[in-house]
Amino acid sequence: MHGGQGTGTDGLYENTLEPVGPVHWPPAGEHRLRNDANGLLVAELRGDVDLATATGLRLWLDSLLCLDAPGHVVDLRAVAFIDSTGLSVLLRFRGRVRTAERGFALLCDAGQRRLLQAHGTLGVLEPTATLTEALARAAAMG
Repeated sequence: MHGGQGTGTDGLYENTLEPVGPVHWPPAGEHRLRNDANGLLVAELRGDVDLATATGLRLWLDSLLCLDAPGHVVDLRAVAFIDSTGLSVLLRFRGRVRTAERGFALLCDAGQRRLLQAHGTLGVLEPTATLTEALARAAAMG
């Protein structure tokens, strides 16, 4: 098979791809990333955290672990809706942060706290009510 299909001369097996440097996933939706003076990262989640947004959010949160930070705070106060899939993403991220021996804290409002209570994750995630308290907790654990 000269010049035919699969011989390498027809372009089928040519590799024109270039290596990619470190991956920086864009934030899922309108989420924001901030840091404090001590290097702690604060992921401010916004909108819905549910089945429809879970994959993008998971990728974005995982990419944050590539950043050199002593701890992570996840701020849910601007989240309008969160379902069990969204809570699973948060629990997974918390586990990965703890495995990396970094600090973790969750910041949420009273309604989200009731949701965590109903879901049975309040005692695991141990949310704080203020950013100051969340930063202190993440710093102490890191």
